[in-house]
Amino acid sequence: MKEHFCTCPEKSCAFHPARHDEGCDLCIKKNLDHGEIPTCFWISVGGDLSGVEKYTVESFVNYFLRSRDR
Repeated sequence: MKEHFCTCPEKSCAFHPARHDEGCDLCIKKNLDHGEIPTCFWISVGGDLSGVEKYTVESFVNYFLRSRDR
């Protein structure tokens, strides 16, 4: 299996590139289907995902604004 670069710490996720050989495709497709933002985007903004309950676009915007104000 080819190793893919990925910043997502959720390696137990079935869509994580460490668990298959399709890179980010499965993760991105799942996120698009569910109206969510990939974990790697959240990590790049603030890193601390404690307290995040939903990974929706709206939640991401709120997270981004809170992170920016720190």
